Amino acid sequence: MEIREQHNLARLLAEAFALLNRCGGAMLGYIITFLLFIAAEVALVWVGMPQFLAKLLNYVASAYFAVVLLRIFGAKAEKTDESVSNSFSASVFPAVYMVVFNIFYGICWVVFALLVAFFFRGSSFVDDWTMQIMTHTATGGTYASIVLTVLAVAAVPLYVGARLLYAPVAIAIREQGPIEALLYSFQLTSGTRVLTSLGAMLIIMLLPMLFVGAVLYGGYVAIPLYFADSFNLAQLSPAWIGVFAGLGIMYLAILLALPAFLVLVFLNQDYGHNRDSFTPQAELKLNSRETQVFGADNNILPPGVGNIVRPEDVAHVEVLKSSVSANAEDGVTQQHLQQVYQPKPEDLVQYTEEEDRMPTILFDDDMARQIEQERTMWENKQKQDKTQKGEDDAPSVKMSK
Repeated sequence: MEIREQHNLARLLAEAFALLNRCGGAMLGYIITFLLFIAAEVALVWVGMPQFLAKLLNYVASAYFAVVLLRIFGAKAEKTDESVSNSFSASVFPAVYMVVFNIFYGICWVVFALLVAFFFRGSSFVDDWTMQIMTHTATGGTYASIVLTVLAVAAVPLYVGARLLYAPVAIAIREQGPIEALLYSFQLTSGTRVLTSLGAMLIIMLLPMLFVGAVLYGGYVAIPLYFADSFNLAQLSPAWIGVFAGLGIMYLAILLALPAFLVLVFLNQDYGHNRDSFTPQAELKLNSRETQVFGADNNILPPGVGNIVRPEDVAHVEVLKSSVSANAEDGVTQQHLQQVYQPKPEDLVQYTEEEDRMPTILFDDDMARQIEQERTMWENKQKQDKTQKGEDDAPSVKMSK
């Protein structure tokens, strides 16, 4: 998939799993390193490290490994050939920026929670709603009020979360500071583009819960209905252990694919909307008016194609660089270029012999023809001279009376 082309969220989600598959070796090294860190943290706590230091180390390490994971996916998606070791070493300073951003993000959530608590303080309608629902006396208006209130309360964090969704990826991949990444995320989600980030955020939030809910519901319905005789939670058979292991691997794959999905959405928005570099699609605009390009004689484009180009529009146009590219799969083009720019020695000898022989053959034919004409003319002149000399040397006879 070309990340510079515009794609919808469903295509990007499917490509996230493909990206996870392409990062298989890097993911293995990442998971091993993460497990080694957990083991080292447990060992430090076991030898007597204070709890607050352990929590601080865990918080910083979480931000660091999140940055590393985003950088691995970003390097593979952008094809920058960054190795896993470089991803680990280049994530130190972005991890510090990530910690600062997480602190700011947490403060925003605390302020919002305090505002909601202050707004609902002393109000009795929440208790009334709860009592009506428990006593089955709630009407349609009551449920509508509950839904509208929940949507109104959830609209603010959803909107803020959608506007700040790309900030962690900008910190990890673009190595921006916290404030710069925050502004950059707001820039990428301006206008109707906030709907794309909102959809991506809902997918990231709901997909793991939907998977777990589907597994629990399937187990609750399917096991008693079809596998009640073979399923024993106290003594699981190898087949059931394999089923649960497969479900666990699928859940882990979903958890790892969601950061890849976020990276792909960010890159697609970054390349497309902010950098204005989506791959252009071929278009042909027809216009009934004649095209005026560098004059009135339409010497560049035929009439009726494109838009009117005024002389002042191209007054300062300057060609800085031009190039000609050939398709590598075109064998005829490649053969021609090789013959022109890399001729074979035998071809050079052949061309040289032909260049030396052709002028000589033409010269000999002309000379032979000219010599034959001169010889014929000379013979005719000799015959004419002999005839004229014989007449002059003949004896004269005098006639006398």
